[in-house]
Amino acid sequence: MTFKKFVCWNQDMIRQVMNVEATQTANHLFLATHHPISMYRRDSIKSSSQNEYDEAQFLQDFLAEKDFAFVPVLGETGTGKSHLIRWLSANIKSTDKRKVLLIPRIGTNLKDIIEKILNIAEFEEDKLEEYRKRLNQSSRTLTDKGAREQLLNNIAFQVGNNGQHLQAKLADEETQEYLIENLPALLYDNFFRENLLKDEEIIHRLVVHTLGYKDTIEDINERREFSCEDLPLNNQDVKKAGQKAQEFYRLLINDEDIQKQTVIWLNSHLDDAISQVLNLGREDLQKLMREVRESLAEKNIELVLLIEDFAKLQGIDREVLEAVLARPQQGENKPLCAIRTALACTTGYFKNLIDTVHQRITFSVNLTINKVGEKSLINQDDIQRFVARYLNAVRLEEKEIENWASSQNRGKITSACHDCEHSQACHTGFGHIDGMGLYPFNSKALEQMFSRVNPGEFNPRILIRDVLKYTLENSVDDIKNGNFPSVTLGKHFAPMRLSAGMKLDIQNKDSQKNINRREVFLDLWDDSNELCNLSAEVHTAFNLPLLDVKTKPTEIKQVIPQSKFFPKTPILVDPPQEHKIDTLVEEIPETLKKKLEILDSWNNQAILPDAIATDIRGSLFPAIIEKIEWDTEMLLKGSFVGTGGRLLQQRNLIFHNPKIKRATYSGVVFSLPLNPDDSKEFTETAYVFQGILRYNHYKNWKFPNGDRYFRMYAKYLERWSHHVLEKIRLYPRESGEPWNPVPAAVELLAISATMAGHPTNTLTNLINSLFLDIDSNDDTTRASSWKKLSDAFSLKKNREALLDIVKSRIACTKGSNPTFQIIDAVQIVEPLEKVRKSWQPQYEIPEDVRDEFPELQKIRQQVDDLLEKAIQEECERQFKIYQSLVFELGEEVNKKKVIDSLETAMNSARDEGVFRGRKDFDGMKDILNKFRGTAITKYQDIMKRVQDEKDKPESNILKLLPSLSEDYQKVITNSEDFLNNANSFLDASLSEVKIGITQLEQSGEITLESSRKEINDGLAKLRNMMNEIKGDTIC
Repeated sequence: MTFKKFVCWNQDMIRQVMNVEATQTANHLFLATHHPISMYRRDSIKSSSQNEYDEAQFLQDFLAEKDFAFVPVLGETGTGKSHLIRWLSANIKSTDKRKVLLIPRIGTNLKDIIEKILNIAEFEEDKLEEYRKRLNQSSRTLTDKGAREQLLNNIAFQVGNNGQHLQAKLADEETQEYLIENLPALLYDNFFRENLLKDEEIIHRLVVHTLGYKDTIEDINERREFSCEDLPLNNQDVKKAGQKAQEFYRLLINDEDIQKQTVIWLNSHLDDAISQVLNLGREDLQKLMREVRESLAEKNIELVLLIEDFAKLQGIDREVLEAVLARPQQGENKPLCAIRTALACTTGYFKNLIDTVHQRITFSVNLTINKVGEKSLINQDDIQRFVARYLNAVRLEEKEIENWASSQNRGKITSACHDCEHSQACHTGFGHIDGMGLYPFNSKALEQMFSRVNPGEFNPRILIRDVLKYTLENSVDDIKNGNFPSVTLGKHFAPMRLSAGMKLDIQNKDSQKNINRREVFLDLWDDSNELCNLSAEVHTAFNLPLLDVKTKPTEIKQVIPQSKFFPKTPILVDPPQEHKIDTLVEEIPETLKKKLEILDSWNNQAILPDAIATDIRGSLFPAIIEKIEWDTEMLLKGSFVGTGGRLLQQRNLIFHNPKIKRATYSGVVFSLPLNPDDSKEFTETAYVFQGILRYNHYKNWKFPNGDRYFRMYAKYLERWSHHVLEKIRLYPRESGEPWNPVPAAVELLAISATMAGHPTNTLTNLINSLFLDIDSNDDTTRASSWKKLSDAFSLKKNREALLDIVKSRIACTKGSNPTFQIIDAVQIVEPLEKVRKSWQPQYEIPEDVRDEFPELQKIRQQVDDLLEKAIQEECERQFKIYQSLVFELGEEVNKKKVIDSLETAMNSARDEGVFRGRKDFDGMKDILNKFRGTAITKYQDIMKRVQDEKDKPESNILKLLPSLSEDYQKVITNSEDFLNNANSFLDASLSEVKIGITQLEQSGEITLESSRKEINDGLAKLRNMMNEIKGDTIC
């Protein structure tokens, strides 16, 4: 049977053996997995010097002391302190003259601990029953809620006037007295009690510690105490408090010093409050501990007290310490039993106890190992030995382990690999320790994985939980299906260390389905940075085909028990017909090397530092800009590139950093890689960046693999420049949907040109009119809204912004000449065709890009607000003028007839000497000549069409824009001048004629009847002609 897709461990055993966060491991499993723990010994707790130490010597020294030993076992969380205490328990047996009491860290509370102490005491039945009765009374009568209430009441009592305050004293006596008088009111207040008694708050946590049960490990680095965060400090809650609590609460909220002093005062009374919940006061506990030792001393029994986690004793810890630190000989008092105490405690928690115990410590043991390495107490060989025992335990049947653990002459535990048909292939490929295989790990995998999850001090709990347990539990299906190691496993042990170059090699050599798996495989099961095969056995086991590349020699370390007679020597096993890898080492300056490594880390999901990003940006941005053929693309480079609000700015070239919040950018932002979720593109992008940094260093591409870097660089430069072009033409939105600003700008320019009176009757005229200047002085007589909108269009800043949007994207210049010669009319024809149908803007400006085009948005808003109103007002203004002309000249004006008639009347009036009016004869001739050249007929035709359009049932007033936009002011002015002066002439001259006739008729100086009649007829004829002209002009 082939060693392939093979699972040799039991899932149930994994949970029993490796569940380091919960239930106490059974004794036989503990013994099967135990590996000697490395440690330091320190003879004085306050000394900085320490010596290497081992558990065998520890056991010997611990038992060698005559009748007293007190040894704290210190270290950070997860370093194996409790494990060492457990090991002592397994190796120190109770006898008739020695009682061993182990206080475990899981599944115990203060009440349980006191019961365990009672159980070892050689008390008479009456005394034992008395203590048990008092202790059980608290747990039987109190519910969880009741225990919380009682603890809070106890605290309120202890901090107040009736508390003993034996171990509590503040530096400021005035503050202390204030708290004694006022703090209880807050603790008794119904509103605040409700908050303090909530689940997971400090009171609840202390009750669980005292009477409850917790089946998982708690890492307690400090005492469970009140902090300022536990105080109710919400201003809005003041009025909810009772009257007694309000005054103190107001002060508490606003005074940080009072907050700190309150916390100190509360914490100094916690032990008394907790012991009261147990129905045993501080003195009762001291008496109990003393009596336990006295009773054992009477029978000459030694007590060995082993505490897996001293934090479990908070509340009675000081009483226990006082009891265990007392020497057996007590002078005149009763002697106490001999006692040996080893207690595990985190370094942080123990700091509070140093002053109490430092002079009575026999010695201390420290398990915090700062690093893993050849010069450390723990090296990779130690880790492999440690792991091998756990792997062996999960492969064996539990019954077999039980039998081994209970045997009288217990030797080395049996290796589960002994009878396995795959052991030879497995051990050849993956390695073994004393015949116990490391599969599915090898030495490199253990080193790589552990360094990822535990880069600092050695922590065996993390090694078991996050490396062994995680991998074995989550890989069964992947191994059976031939998909191990999986991408998920790689993510658990991220970040990956592979270089961009190696990832590219994998992508080029491997099949698509195996690329990601092979990356994880070489990242974790190897430590080189060159594509290679490992041993054939490993590839077969993981269903990962060998590639057509060199095979790396298999290095299997024969890890044997440490001895000065047997130095550790690596043994190289070379598979047949395989070759060693020849690695060409490139001499790279340290600074450049560091930058290249940072880019590899970025490719493996680390953060790209700003300094590296700046280096790359400074070289890449100009290259992308130069790559673009601006003239060919009909784009004005100067309109897009540069500072001062341009769309393309160097700072806007950013790099994918998912955990860093982006700054605010103005203009087009382009992030590389363009598709960060595409692992191949990400790798190639990182490779290009490395090529840029190498080029910047060497000043050419003639470095190792320079041709490969250059080809990749050229490929992506083309892609990135094309992407920039797309972003320019189609502005990117938050939604991901691109948007082209040209149509929106074009239609506004078209409306502007039309309002300015430029010819827009044909598409050609309309296109030309977009780029013609606008004279804002020609609209002085227009309606107010029309003028306001025209002013907005003609404002230099606004117009230049609109023109820049359009010209920069459709124009082609020649050389450095900013004047464009050709435009890409295709982009503007469609929006022009649309807008000229109704003169209603058709293209919306998306809300998420409006800030990037402020002038465009501003003008569009004014068009939306004013255009219809402007056309309505202008239409009314012009119709009023038109109606006055019609009133004077009639609907159908015969301009020639009117002018000829008026000219005849003018001549006759002059001849008769009765010419009168505002203008003299020559002035009136000028008025006639101007009116003669006025296109009044055309104006009348246009106004009739406007009238017809308005009268339609579904009229769209915006369609009147072209008609109202044409400049007829000259027609209106000349016509009004003509009418005003003609009427003035006719009225004044006719009046003069009437006066003349009247005077002649009344004159007595003219006697000749014939002369009188001739003059009278002439004036009458002139009068009739003038009346006729006047009458003709009346509608």
